[in-house]
Amino acid sequence: MKPEIIYFAGFFDGEGSCIVRFRKDARYASGCQINTRLNITQKEKSVLEKFREIFGCGKFHFHKRDKLWYLDVWRIKEQTDVIKQILPYLIVKKEKAERFLEVLHVMSKKEHLSVEGVKRVRLLWEPQN
Repeated sequence: MKPEIIYFAGFFDGEGSCIVRFRKDARYASGCQINTRLNITQKEKSVLEKFREIFGCGKFHFHKRDKLWYLDVWRIKEQTDVIKQILPYLIVKKEKAERFLEVLHVMSKKEHLSVEGVKRVRLLWEPQN
């Protein structure tokens, strides 16, 4: 495996986030919209540019208040590809990344669009609730 993948797994362990957001929305048959995102934050954009170069995905934005760069990965396939590559090397966020991967699998099959699917995603993402 490329040493860059191992490096970015460690980087993600410290500076990255797997995000699953549930929002009530009557436009959906399930009554809920689910959004997922991978996010990495850093003061130096160059590190995030290297991440984007290695993984081939992500969009940058700069948060003026915090003076931080954010690299967000929004597409389910791209999120899945990144997580699958770094998962073997994660330590701190390994369990969360495994759950995130399961959520992405459910969403890739469009199962999250039903009420039961939303419940399944909630249970996968928040097993303690």
